[in-house]
Amino acid sequence: MDPFRYRKAYEAMIHASQLLEDRLNNNSSLESEEGQGKNQAVLEQEDPDSMEWTPTGTGTITPPTGCGPPPTAAKSIRHLLPDAGEGEYRAEERGDNTVLIHKLPEGIVMDECIDKIVRDLSDVLTHPDSVTFIPSTIEVPKDFGLQLSISINHHLAQVADRKVLEKYRRLLGHRKEVSKRKPVRLGFDPSELIQNDAIKFPEGASIQESTLDNDIHPIFRPENFHGCSDKIYNVLKPALQLATLLLFSRATFTFWHTLVFGNRIPCDKTSKAYGQPCCRIREDVAWSEEHAADFKSFLDAQVDTVHFMFHRDPLPPDPAYASMGLVADYKNGIMRKLNGKCHTSRICLHSDFYTTAKKLSVLQYPEPAMVLRFNLFLAVCLAHEMAHFIEVSGPHHEHPLGEPEVFFNDNMWTESGIAFELKVFGGRLHPISSRVDCSQGLAILSYPLREVYDKEDNVLFTLPMDYIIKLQTKETWAQDFSAASPDIFHVPRTGCRSIEINGINLMVWEDEKDVDISDDIDDLDTLFKRKDDGSIIKNPTSNNRKPQRHSEGRRWSPYGHKRKEANTSTVQPASKQSTPAEEEVDGAEKGNESNESEQGTAEEVSSSDDDMS
Repeated sequence: MDPFRYRKAYEAMIHASQLLEDRLNNNSSLESEEGQGKNQAVLEQEDPDSMEWTPTGTGTITPPTGCGPPPTAAKSIRHLLPDAGEGEYRAEERGDNTVLIHKLPEGIVMDECIDKIVRDLSDVLTHPDSVTFIPSTIEVPKDFGLQLSISINHHLAQVADRKVLEKYRRLLGHRKEVSKRKPVRLGFDPSELIQNDAIKFPEGASIQESTLDNDIHPIFRPENFHGCSDKIYNVLKPALQLATLLLFSRATFTFWHTLVFGNRIPCDKTSKAYGQPCCRIREDVAWSEEHAADFKSFLDAQVDTVHFMFHRDPLPPDPAYASMGLVADYKNGIMRKLNGKCHTSRICLHSDFYTTAKKLSVLQYPEPAMVLRFNLFLAVCLAHEMAHFIEVSGPHHEHPLGEPEVFFNDNMWTESGIAFELKVFGGRLHPISSRVDCSQGLAILSYPLREVYDKEDNVLFTLPMDYIIKLQTKETWAQDFSAASPDIFHVPRTGCRSIEINGINLMVWEDEKDVDISDDIDDLDTLFKRKDDGSIIKNPTSNNRKPQRHSEGRRWSPYGHKRKEANTSTVQPASKQSTPAEEEVDGAEKGNESNESEQGTAEEVSSSDDDMS
């Protein structure tokens, strides 16, 4: 995350407010100058009928009491207003008119009709049949296609670019070690994903769905999810239960209590690097019942402060799974402490989450393994953004809005959400090929990322399904974590490996790459062709070729047969007798005639087939 992002946003807000104030001040000064100019012009006008008069007295004349200008109406009616005109209702003098100003208290709508419409709007939008009416403006593709998904062409382009960088790394001498001379595997192998149980359940898995039964925290209540119908929210419930446990469980308390109650020390080195004051937390906060109660009460008070929504571009122009931003408050400005509550904020999830939830809500038999992976990734994204919400908009410290987030330990990067994932899982979680539905699996990546000139590589490991099942079972969270270490839920690095590329090529199977299975070798003309390297491509000549006609055997046709004469079978000359030699000749002639008739039949059939084709 760019540490200057929030500061730039609020500098823009301050600049806009200053422009507005200058405009108002200029208008008021211009009006006053115009009024004074008119009065002077009236006084300076010469009256031809006037007479010059000079006072004859030598002393000064003291006007009697009460002879001054009459009091303005604004002052005369102030005693009639509540709180002597210093409260809600105030009277101001504007030219020749007196204006009564009513300052609206926070959260009060002056018009009762508008207030009633706002209160009843949610009931108006409620419809018993959620299939025909969904109170949402989110556009779901007809094929439930995902926007963040990496296409096969994009994956191949990433692999090609990385191969060029690998040549540069070899020139730098990063591949001289024996263990690194092997060819680098860019991307995951689809066959290994199946063998290592990254996308399917392990053998003998008794649990294939979430068994969590804990209550969802009110901060994730349905009213806070904008444009989300009841069916979609029901699909999200297992993920919201897991997100609640990630926030309040003793197994994950170390990060949250350190974030809220940790000792923030100014760091001169980091401040010089970033050009503004920066703070650092070097020690974790130990568990205590008091801190746990304070943290829970703190989040309980933020129920109506954070709102969740779905959008196709959460953090423009960069692609992101989710983002957290502060809601512009033009009434209170950029104040941090508002009666002990956080600044109103919104967490924007990518619309792919909504698309996946919509697809799961209409499927009768969804894939259970994919559902568990989707629940885990959504819960991690929500907890990630809640870390930003607590750090950026929380009133628990004097950290002014717009400054960088707190630094943990010796990190030179500031990102509270990533710090949460590193503390709890040991790395950042990513769906393979950036598919939010996690249909191709989940992977973990170490952080911070390695640069091209670094000797170490960025290695991704897949999450095994038994680990994903463990996080979504009730028995896992019911155990006692008093003696557990903070790395109890770190992801084991035992799955499939990929260097640099978070993707998969489903058109190449590594176990068939070196086998002589090729349509070029077999000389087969099919719609799709398997090449020598194992890839499958579409036959470029498949659109121009005619469908092959299979060779057929003899088939009967009513045409081409020799007709028998009617009198042949009835009238035969009695005097003519045939010898055995003549019978043989006659049999041969009949055989030739039958062969000729069959040939004629086959020719007619072939000609009729050509006409049909």
